[in-house]
Amino acid sequence: MQKSLDIFKADPQSVFDVLCDRKNTGFYMPAYQRPYSWEEAHIKDLFSDCDNVFRNLLDSSDAIIFLGSILSVDDSGAQTIYPLAKRHTPTHIKLIIDGQQRLSTLAIIIMCLNERLRFLLPKLKKSIEDEVDDDAIDTLENLREIVSQSILDTSNFVIETTAEHSLYKYLPKIIRSQLDCWGKDEKNAVYESPISELLISYQRHIIESDGSTIFKEIDLSVLSDSCKRVVNNVKEIRRQLNCIQNGFQFKNQDEDGEEKLLISDFVNVDTLDICLDFPIDESLLKASKNNTKIQDIIFITAFTKFLLHRVCLTFVEVNNESYAFDMFEALNTTGEPLTAIETFVPKVIEHIGYKRNEGEPGVDEAMLSLNSITDRFERMIKSKDKNDKTKALILAFIRAYDGRVKVTSLRDQRDAMLKSYEQCAYVNKDEYLAQLGSTAKFLFDHWQSPVPDVNGLVSNSDLDTANVCLRYLVDMKHDIVQPLLIQFMLQDEKYQFVGNVDSSFIKVLKAITAFSVLWRAMSGGADGIDGVYKKLHEKGFDISGVHSKAYKLKDSTISSEEFNVDAVKAFFVQELESKIIDKESPKDGAYEKWLDICSKQPLLTKSKSIKLLLLAGFHGVKLEGENFIRSEEPITQFITPIMWELVSNKDRIKKVYSGGTSSSGWSDPNIFNPEVFNKLGNVLVDARDNIITSSTKTSWYSIKQNMLDALSNDSLENINSIFSEKSIISDEAKRHASILLLESKYEEVTFADEWDKNAIDERTMLLLKNAWTNLNQWLK
Repeated sequence: MQKSLDIFKADPQSVFDVLCDRKNTGFYMPAYQRPYSWEEAHIKDLFSDCDNVFRNLLDSSDAIIFLGSILSVDDSGAQTIYPLAKRHTPTHIKLIIDGQQRLSTLAIIIMCLNERLRFLLPKLKKSIEDEVDDDAIDTLENLREIVSQSILDTSNFVIETTAEHSLYKYLPKIIRSQLDCWGKDEKNAVYESPISELLISYQRHIIESDGSTIFKEIDLSVLSDSCKRVVNNVKEIRRQLNCIQNGFQFKNQDEDGEEKLLISDFVNVDTLDICLDFPIDESLLKASKNNTKIQDIIFITAFTKFLLHRVCLTFVEVNNESYAFDMFEALNTTGEPLTAIETFVPKVIEHIGYKRNEGEPGVDEAMLSLNSITDRFERMIKSKDKNDKTKALILAFIRAYDGRVKVTSLRDQRDAMLKSYEQCAYVNKDEYLAQLGSTAKFLFDHWQSPVPDVNGLVSNSDLDTANVCLRYLVDMKHDIVQPLLIQFMLQDEKYQFVGNVDSSFIKVLKAITAFSVLWRAMSGGADGIDGVYKKLHEKGFDISGVHSKAYKLKDSTISSEEFNVDAVKAFFVQELESKIIDKESPKDGAYEKWLDICSKQPLLTKSKSIKLLLLAGFHGVKLEGENFIRSEEPITQFITPIMWELVSNKDRIKKVYSGGTSSSGWSDPNIFNPEVFNKLGNVLVDARDNIITSSTKTSWYSIKQNMLDALSNDSLENINSIFSEKSIISDEAKRHASILLLESKYEEVTFADEWDKNAIDERTMLLLKNAWTNLNQWLK
């Protein structure tokens, strides 16, 4: 008889609750679920997690493992079961929408634990028979009772019915659509999927072993070829259980790893009693001394209880199938270890389910937001990609939302997501989800794109500059700026400024970029820049006596008063000037100090970090006669995506004098000093990689001649007309013209009669002054 529930339920349950205590419940895998695919590496990872948390349990009762969610629909009426033998099904049937890989693996582990306990029990009985001390016998008898109960607890990988058939009275706990059919007799029972075949084969093995004084492992060769994946996992589980029997020692002696546990480590540990109902006292320690068989039994029994009672899942159940599929259509996960997003989703679904049950508006919109996030992860095949992008999303969004985030492990990621969502007010949960969706879109479609791009976020007139800024930040792996960008992107969305001239996002993007380039120029590295963003998001800041609260989305309206572009710029200027002062230059004023500091830096040893500094140094200036003048002409425009691409090509940023063992061909011995030839002014952008090559003579004359040859190209005279052309110019034509522009900068070098320290110093100051002028505009 079909039962029904009126509400959506999501309950945290232990493995015992889900698989063992549900004695009359069968789990049905629908046809659209992909085959069982967990590999040995997943098994090892799971046991590694169990090892770590079990050790933590010895010290803390809070130690627990959360494996994610099992999402199901109640189908006790067998409406979706095919093939179906009527009156042969379990009393309760759960259609598994998501989580079948985890559920199946746990069932296999439970079966293997049952096998190992049955194998060890006769050895325990033999030890009791051989024991002469009455106290020791009592102690071991208590242990035998615990082991026997554990065998019963782990026997529920099948469902026992009242049928008469010795084998088929047992129904496998898990079957698959189209391949399997629950049946209480030989005529109806069909178990061809790898999981169900394994479970029924092991049950047959138990029956055939009944009456024997010893229990042997099931011979896996009896299974069909289709069970290869399952067979390999059973073998791996057995290897892992061997490690547990050996004191939870999973590493070889010559490898780094946790120390071997001893039975003495378990004695009088309260958490084993409180959490596992498995107290170990001095008497059991005494009985196990010099008896490795008893020690083996204690370790395996402790782990069995740990797996059953401290490994948990969220069991999500809905009875209306159409409602469930509407809710869960975004949850076709790959079966890899659950990411923090996958464990977060059931909480969202629970909220949406409640809204729908109460007839509240916004249900469809919330589902669209949820799908927009989960769909992105579903398309990923590699587990590492999914985990890396999940972590990136959480780091960016949680800092944007809460102001601070600590993510060093998968557990941290889960806690961060769940805590922030749970603390979000009920009326704001839909907005939270929409903001998370926008964050995912920004990261996936813009930041993490093969070629980072902000198309659609800024106006067409700002697009080129914005793309250079974004590519610089991505290239520098400056991920900590993502939350601030996300906050202003969301502000643009709220006030419908996305992609137009009123956008706050573009202003903040340019300010962040300018701040980063100017900051890094003083050292060539990050030099504590992340602390600036942590301060902004966690504490807020003061400008001229006015305090700005920490920049976080939580409890905010994203107004321009709360998230103010001018305030952020002023904050960056203040932090930059503070850093300049810390460098203790003897010069006066922030600008002069910055020039002094940067002019002494060996910036050419950091070619990756100076690319935008270099383009900013080239930008908006040209040589006219003997003087450099500011200009807006097309031939002075260097902060473009094509220029960025050209300077990013391998070995394009070179040195006029590159050092080395030979000093012939250079008139000034001062430039042989790395502190001189690594200054910015010694840079040469070899756009065609033909000015300085392995075959080029490394003399000033030969290099200068190559540059003069490039400058004699007649096409240089037509660059302005090419870029001024109103008709659409092909990308290839732009690229060629950009190469010519870079080569026009050779004039700044060939202008010198001799390439000496003075020439390098003068050009260093020229490039730095111009870079400051261009970048500082973005901070005003």
